[in-house]
Amino acid sequence: MLALMVALAAVGLTRMAAIHHHLDVITGKYNAKTDIIFSMRHIVRERALSTYAMFIMDDPFQREEEYQRFTNMAGEFIQLRDHLIQLGLTEKERIALDGVLEQVREYQPLHSRLVDRITHEQTDGIREEILNHDLLRQREMLDRLDKMVDMERNESRAAAVQASDEYRSAYLVMMFLTAVAIAFGLLIAGYVVRRARLIESALAQEKEHAEITLHSVGDAVIAADAQGKVSYLNPAAEQMTGWRSEEARGQPLRKIYHIINETTRKPLEHPAMLGVLDSPIVGLDKHTLLVSRSGIELAIEDTAAPIRNSAGEDVGAILVFRDVTEQRSMQNQLSWQASHDPLTGLVNRRELELLLERLLASAKEQNKRHALLYLDLDQFKVINDTCGHIAGDELLRQVAGLMHPLIRDSDTLARLGGDEFGILLEGCSLRQAEQIAHKLLQSLEEFRFAWQGKTFRVGVSIGLVGIHARSGTLSTVLSAADGACYMAKEKGRNRIWLHQDDDREIAIRHGEMEWVSRIMQAFDENRFVLYFQRVIPLVVSSGTPPYREVLVRMIDEKGELVPPMAFIPAAERYGVMSTVDRWVVKTTFAWLADHPQEEGLAVNLSSQSLSDDGFLDFVMGQFHAVRLSPRRICFEITETAAIANWKRATQFIAALRSLGCCFALDDFGSGMSSFGYLKNLPVDFIKIDGAFVRDMIEDEVDHAMVEAVNRIGHVMGIRTTAEYVENDRILAKLREMGVDYAQGFGIHVPEPLDIQEPRTAAKPLSEDHELLGPVISAFRRPA
Repeated sequence: MLALMVALAAVGLTRMAAIHHHLDVITGKYNAKTDIIFSMRHIVRERALSTYAMFIMDDPFQREEEYQRFTNMAGEFIQLRDHLIQLGLTEKERIALDGVLEQVREYQPLHSRLVDRITHEQTDGIREEILNHDLLRQREMLDRLDKMVDMERNESRAAAVQASDEYRSAYLVMMFLTAVAIAFGLLIAGYVVRRARLIESALAQEKEHAEITLHSVGDAVIAADAQGKVSYLNPAAEQMTGWRSEEARGQPLRKIYHIINETTRKPLEHPAMLGVLDSPIVGLDKHTLLVSRSGIELAIEDTAAPIRNSAGEDVGAILVFRDVTEQRSMQNQLSWQASHDPLTGLVNRRELELLLERLLASAKEQNKRHALLYLDLDQFKVINDTCGHIAGDELLRQVAGLMHPLIRDSDTLARLGGDEFGILLEGCSLRQAEQIAHKLLQSLEEFRFAWQGKTFRVGVSIGLVGIHARSGTLSTVLSAADGACYMAKEKGRNRIWLHQDDDREIAIRHGEMEWVSRIMQAFDENRFVLYFQRVIPLVVSSGTPPYREVLVRMIDEKGELVPPMAFIPAAERYGVMSTVDRWVVKTTFAWLADHPQEEGLAVNLSSQSLSDDGFLDFVMGQFHAVRLSPRRICFEITETAAIANWKRATQFIAALRSLGCCFALDDFGSGMSSFGYLKNLPVDFIKIDGAFVRDMIEDEVDHAMVEAVNRIGHVMGIRTTAEYVENDRILAKLREMGVDYAQGFGIHVPEPLDIQEPRTAAKPLSEDHELLGPVISAFRRPA
């Protein structure tokens, strides 16, 4: 509409200016022509008078002067003629002018002779010539010039008429465009009104839809303006805060949305309360509690986003939050179980190692002194074997309860596994540590464990290690504490052995020779054998076949089987486990190559093998040597081994999975801190730790743990296997949960793998220098 009005004004002004200019040009042109013609008429008349004046003058000088004037007027006449021609002549004007000029050409010679006679004073008959001829010709010329003046006046009137017609035309055009503009304006007004009504209707529907949506969503929503004043609460927000939307409107956001830190209990300021939402989405940390109007505390997760107008300016904020109290409780429970021993409630080995790492750092950076006690119960095996595992578990709980009051609040008591405990004494000198150790020794010496009418005396062997700036690494300190505890047992048990820097290498060498020599001797005498245990599928419809897990066993000097937990920890502790793993891999691959009809086997790998630079090449070499399909092998690695060797573990898994091997994460749940790592660990199976499976029927926490691990595995597309399945009740419950596989003594008791001297059987360890390397190097290490 604006463009149309501008166009209308432009056209009108242009047309009017054109008419005005045209009229000015025409009027000026015709006026100029008229003036020139009048001037020419005046010159004609003046020349006639000048001729007569020369005739009557007696003074020759005056006559000469008049003659000069007479001659100049001829020049002026010629100039006026040229000027008139330059202005442009119509056809009629040119014809009239040519008539005048023609008469001038005829009259000029006669007139010149007449003037010449006068100037030479030949005056006879001059009067009659002037009166009878010169004046007559002058009158004819004046008549012709008068006609030209009339012609110019007629032309000027015609031009005025034409200008009037153009003005009238322009007026009509202006009126037409004005009518068009008015009509178009009415159309636009109608469209705008209709469009405005449609927009209002759409906005009303959108507002209603938004309100319905906000009322129906499960998350709580609070809207606030730029000053942090509440403008809206949806029903979920009303329920969680205890404020109705009408009551909260106009109130400060911090009053309605009262949040505190779960740990420090200090009030928190949300950025939305301060109007500083710089980023599109802002969220608080995961330790936030919402305190409702009635004082109820809810764990929440929230996000906030700014509301901006069309100019990009912040005009408010939207706060969205939800109740995660149940999830937070489960997370806290899982976190507690990740760092604590479920039997005794003490921190576990992993948590103790983390704390020890921190104390080692403080010792090096701040020159602080700490101490570590490594405790091993002396009579636990007797009680466990005599009265059973239930009695052993109860003994461990009572011992934990007995020791805890004897240490300081700043100290940390942990169960390391089995009957071993560890105590971190923070900011403690060796003298203080010895005093605490003696109190523990005396208390446990006086303690009597009663079970079903029987009473047992329990002793403890304690290894004491000081932690200072030169203590070395975590493994060095733990190894020294373990060695000191071992020496306490070697020296007669129920005593304290203080680790000294000067006897450290002797203790380590003694331990290495003791254990490595026994394992070495068993290899030399071919006293290692392979057993297997079946792993059965629980979901028959899935079509997943059963498979078998390979277990290594050692036969002692008397021909009896040594329990795996007797020699495997020693092999792992003193660096021989990688050699055992190589023997298992080589022997298993050879057996499978000679038994192509047999199902695939699962092989356990230790943490040492994962950290061995050459182990991956060794495994690939064995596949090539016996021409075995990698699809028939599943490697099992423990959760702690994968986390401890994260980079190497992921590289190892990726390399072998690309060949077709599958991987299982063994003893999953024993650490629980690895839930975050599981997302980035490409495994095919999760083996749920048997410590949870064994008591899942009676223990609700264990049941929830098994269910949670199984659910998490399935969400991630990983199949699950339950270990330690010892009876039909557990098996039925696992099948009901949807666990994919199960294994345990209740399903299949391990039995020997039939090695019928295969053609590619593993060589004796003494003949395989590749396997002997780590063992021989252990004996050659300098004291």
